[in-house]
Order: sequence, then structure tokens, then C-alpha cells
Amino acid sequence: NGDTLLFKIEIRGENETVWKPLRDNLRERYYSWDSTAFPDGKYRVRVTASDAPSNTPEQALTGSRESDRFLIDNSAPEISGLTGTVNGTKLDVRFHAKDAWAVLEKAEYSVNGGEWKVVEPTTRLNDSEEHDYRFTIDRGQGEVTIAVRVTDEYSNEAAAKTIVR
Repeated sequence: NGDTLLFKIEIRGENETVWKPLRDNLRERYYSWDSTAFPDGKYRVRVTASDAPSNTPEQALTGSRESDRFLIDNSAPEISGLTGTVNGTKLDVRFHAKDAWAVLEKAEYSVNGGEWKVVEPTTRLNDSEEHDYRFTIDRGQGEVTIAVRVTDEYSNEAAAKTIVR
């Protein structure tokens, strides 16, 4: 009916019993916040609206809605088992990547600080939180530094390197 509304926004983590305030007395119909202040996990938000600014205390109405459960994921994937093995004139490179919360979206490698190149998981599908990777490159001369980086679906990124002599 055109009344001025005030909003209260609260958040609650999975298995928590108490709603924590994010913002009170908000007049705007949108709100964003820095989720890095919260540990990784699943949460819900509750928004309570009141038309009290346009009504007497007896006539003021309030209503609340709770969001679906959503994920806050600020942690980078983990890279393990990064090795480079000499095989004649080639280097066989292997590593494992895992994320606690999100699907791994992309993996890349760089040789001696060169351009990043995409590498597919051994399953050829980026469809889960954990993958093995394997690729072969030319060995070249001398020491070779191979860097890998992995990105999850929320753009969290991890990098690692190995040196082959």
C-alpha cells in the first residue's frame, strides 16, 4: 500500500540456534555484505519487514521470510602430490586437487613462469570437489619449474609448484 518499510536482516549458520544481526533499520530493498567475516559453511538469512514508520504502533505490521540454505565458501582448494617425473625428453606431471565445499572449476599449469594453460582432470569432467590431473610436456634443458593453480566454482584459487632438475 506504499507504506515506508524498515528491514532487519539476520543470519544463522547450520546447526546454530540463534539469529545474528547483519543490519537493522535498513530502508533500502537490497543489501550486500562481506561474507569473508564468516567461516565456510551453510547458512540462512532471515529478513523481517515492518511498516512501523508509516503507522501507529497499534496498526504497524511485521512479516519475516527465511532464505533457502546457501553456502559461504572462502577457502581455496587444496593441491597435493604435485610431481614432475622425467621420461626421456618429456616430463610427466601429476597432482591431486580437492575442495571441501565446492566443485573444482578449472586447473591450469605454467612452465617456468610462462603462459597458463588449461589441464583437464583425468576423468575429463569438471564435475566434483576432487580430481586427479596428469599432463605431459617437453622437458627442455636444465631446471624446470612447473606451477599449477586450481580454481573452484566460487573463484577461490590455490597454487603450487614443483622443480624438476
